[in-house]
Amino acid sequence: MKCQIPLCKYGILCLAVAFLSGQPKLSIDFGLGFYEPTMAGFDDNEDVNFPTKFKFFTQTLLWNVGTYYEFFSNARVGYNSFSSFAFGQLKDSFPTSAPVFYRTIKYRMFPLETFFRLKPNIELNFTLTPIWGRGKITLETKPASGSGGWTITDDWNVLFNSFDDDDPLDQVASDNNMKSDWIGYSGMIGIRYYFRPWMGLDFKAGFLNNGYNKEKWRFQGKRVMGPDLTIDDLPIFSLKLVYALR
Repeated sequence: MKCQIPLCKYGILCLAVAFLSGQPKLSIDFGLGFYEPTMAGFDDNEDVNFPTKFKFFTQTLLWNVGTYYEFFSNARVGYNSFSSFAFGQLKDSFPTSAPVFYRTIKYRMFPLETFFRLKPNIELNFTLTPIWGRGKITLETKPASGSGGWTITDDWNVLFNSFDDDDPLDQVASDNNMKSDWIGYSGMIGIRYYFRPWMGLDFKAGFLNNGYNKEKWRFQGKRVMGPDLTIDDLPIFSLKLVYALR
């Protein structure tokens, strides 16, 4: 009986090692993120009435997708993206053209993640990552043309005026979006439960720090003003499904 106890322990250890070594290395993630930015440039804009009816879906909720590769027994690298979307028609502020407004914010991350197993199917993980952020605003508009008519340039100048930029455009070409890029960083801690060796549910909590500057937007090669956004020192949470490919 005494000799059987060490044998059982050795057998359990071998099974655990086999389970861990057999874990797939490449995985993809799908899920949701949650945070609370302050978007005063949209919510408190007195000149343009941006759509704000579904703020939970357009501001608080983030769509999350990513892929990771386990390059060491307790470490992964990968690509991860959190995205926020908003759209709507700006009828009140642009009665002549009534353009359709689109806004996207993306936080693209390149994380390094370390982890260890509490149990064969439960892991704790810690993530550090730089952020390459991008904001994009689009106006789809077809205003009246002709002498004295309202033009696309007028639409864009109304938008820029609402961001405290005084009629920066003289003429607008076919390109109809403005963009801004910034860098930042994030740290998260998480817990993951594996239903199967190739599928698990991952919950993370952490922070976002972004170096956003409203004066660094671009439109057709020209520097313009963008909306006031507070997206630094923000708590963030994520819940995602992890699926291993191989």
